Amino acid sequence: MIQIIRRNIVGLLLWGLVATLIFQSPVAQAATAREGDQGDRVLAVQLRLIDLGYNVPKASGEFDARTARAVMTYQKQARLNQTGVVDEITWHFLMDYGKSGNYGKKDVTRLLNIAMRFGGVPYVWGGETPAGFDCSGFVQYVFRQIGINLPRTADVQYELGRKVLQSELQPGDLVFFETYEPGASHNGIYVGDGNFIGANSGTGVAVASLASPYWSTRYLGARRLF
Repeated sequence: MIQIIRRNIVGLLLWGLVATLIFQSPVAQAATAREGDQGDRVLAVQLRLIDLGYNVPKASGEFDARTARAVMTYQKQARLNQTGVVDEITWHFLMDYGKSGNYGKKDVTRLLNIAMRFGGVPYVWGGETPAGFDCSGFVQYVFRQIGINLPRTADVQYELGRKVLQSELQPGDLVFFETYEPGASHNGIYVGDGNFIGANSGTGVAVASLASPYWSTRYLGARRLF
C-alpha cells in the first residue's frame, strides 16, 4: 500500500512538472538536459526514470553522472542513440511513447485496422484529423489511437525506433520517402505484402505499393517502433 501511494505521489509530481514545462515552451518536445544541468526539466526526467524503475538514487534536479547512466540505459532499451543526453527524441519517448513500451502483435493488428478505417479521407496539408490528413499527421493520429504519441513531422518521426532494412519490413513499421525536399519528407505505415498505407496528395489516405515506379525511386528507409 505504501509503495502504491508513493508511486501515485511521484506520478502526480512528474506530470505536474511536465505540464508546467509544456506551457512554458511553445514546443513541448524541444527539451534537452545533460550532465551538469539543473532545474525542473532535470527533475522531471529523474522522476520519470524513477517511475520506470531505473537506477536514479533520488530526484534532486541535478543532472549528475548516475542520471546520465540511467538515461543511457533507457536509451539502449528504447533503441535510441545512447548519448546520455535527453534530447528532443529521448524526451518525447520518455514522456510519451515510453509509458509502457510493451506493445505486441495485437497492437499491430489494432493499429492496422484503425489505419484502414480512414481509407478515402482527403489529403489536407497540415491536416491531422479525420476531416483531412497529411502524411505525418495521419501516422501520428493512428499511432495515438493505440497510446503511442509521436512527434508531428515525418523528419522527426524518422529518428524514432530502430532502422529496418526494406527486406525485413513487418506490418506496423514506418516507411519513409524523399519527395519534395531532401530527407524524410513523406511517410506511411507498412501493412504487408510490399504495401503501405498513407495520406498522399493525389489519392488521400490509400494503400500503395512500395514497388510502384513513383515510390520505389523515392524510398528512403524504415523505422520500427515495436
